[in-house]
Amino acid sequence: MALLEVKNIDKNFGKKKAMTNVSFNVEAGHIVGLIGPNGAGKSTTMRAITGLMSYSSGTILFDDKPITFSDHQALDKVGNLIEYPAIYPNMTALEHLNLYAMDTQDSADFKDLMHKTQIDGDNFGKRKAKNFSLGMKQRLGIAIALIRNPKLVILDEPMNGLDPQSVHDLRELIRDLADQGVAFLISSHLLDELQKLVDDVVIINHGKIIETATMTEFFSHDKVRWVMDTSDNDATVQLAQDNKWTVTVDEGHVQISGADNLQNVITAMNHADIQIQTLNTVTGNLEKSLLDMLANDDKGE
Repeated sequence: MALLEVKNIDKNFGKKKAMTNVSFNVEAGHIVGLIGPNGAGKSTTMRAITGLMSYSSGTILFDDKPITFSDHQALDKVGNLIEYPAIYPNMTALEHLNLYAMDTQDSADFKDLMHKTQIDGDNFGKRKAKNFSLGMKQRLGIAIALIRNPKLVILDEPMNGLDPQSVHDLRELIRDLADQGVAFLISSHLLDELQKLVDDVVIINHGKIIETATMTEFFSHDKVRWVMDTSDNDATVQLAQDNKWTVTVDEGHVQISGADNLQNVITAMNHADIQIQTLNTVTGNLEKSLLDMLANDDKGE
């Protein structure tokens, strides 16, 4: 049984449908990326799961217990950072952790948590939150999300404001917790970073789930592409079309896919007396796969 089950959720704002038949699961120990364009319904979905917003129909279960706008009992083992951390300007990092741990009997070890989220250094200390940078606030928000020793953590843009080293450290922390059985549902526009982290993806567009898959399954949609600079792009495009390969030209670079293998492409171009000046093989790109899927979904609207 999945740790989190989202079943057939509908949400209407007046006549506007914000969520339509949204369904997906999150397994214990899995890191799931909730991905889609701005306005697709990611934050709405996360707010419904954390009981911050009512929904029109459907069921949300965490650990086999229902979550609704009026019933939050199941949320004691759910941590979240949605939109912006709820941080009080005149309180220190440690005072925030004490505050958010008040209503739980199984809080994380403060010292260990502060070290793991890098809020124990000189930059924090006794300083009040009003003097924190965006990255410091974000790390504190992540620590707050973990204060209950949660089974499920929901993070909306957790890498916002973090420097590259902090992003790397956060990725390692999330993976370490997932290895211990903690589940994560993460939304982020930094798809290259998300690609390094998640096990499964849930793609949402216009308030509807258009794909749920493991990363391996998701990338099976993405054919190998050969990106090249040639001596004659127009002739290369015509050659690809004659061979019924998929071909596009992007910023002066020719992209070919659909051939059985690269050698077939090289041989055909040699026979056509087209010189390959640069060549790169591209596959498994989350951003490209997502954009292709969204484009196909929009065409079907």
